[in-house]
Amino acid sequence: MVKTGSAGRGRPMQFDPEQALQKAMLLFWARGYEATSTAQLMATMGLSKSSLYQTFGSKDALFNLCLDRYGEMTAGHMRETLAQAESPKQFLLDLVEAIAGYHSDDSPNGCLLVNSACELGADNAFAGPMLLKRRDKAMAILQQACRAMAENGELPYGREPDSVANQIFALMCGLRVMERMGFEPQQRQDCLQMVEALLS
Repeated sequence: MVKTGSAGRGRPMQFDPEQALQKAMLLFWARGYEATSTAQLMATMGLSKSSLYQTFGSKDALFNLCLDRYGEMTAGHMRETLAQAESPKQFLLDLVEAIAGYHSDDSPNGCLLVNSACELGADNAFAGPMLLKRRDKAMAILQQACRAMAENGELPYGREPDSVANQIFALMCGLRVMERMGFEPQQRQDCLQMVEALLS
């Protein structure tokens, strides 16, 4: 949790903690945990070392805040998209298609959570629990959609909803790794046939 209220004894904060956290998230996303130094964080966030640690704690704590922020942004978008979709099947197809075709000049490649899991692993002492938490949040949304498909009779006969959710999650992570490795959107879109076959 971001500490708020003051930057020191009796002194009001002179910066926006949420904006600073957003900048740190983008830096970790672009460079990874190990390659991001405290000095780089200070320069990017516009904070002194004392302000950084008083507000966010350690580098490890700041990284976890960034993972949680990114994960909630992603999950929030998924929940909103599912609620507005014409059907759970269309939600899944649109979700994978969006990831396959994603390109932005304003944000780093890949997914912060997937990148971090590849770099650190889910058994990492400080980041592992947060990575697993955010994984489970995303998986729950995919399971909700697949179970709704089964209830609506949209899921092909013999397919188990949670198993389908696992396969879609694996495909989504794979697409993010492909993006990180420099595959073009046109190349990544070849994978759409996999999810179409899975859901048809």
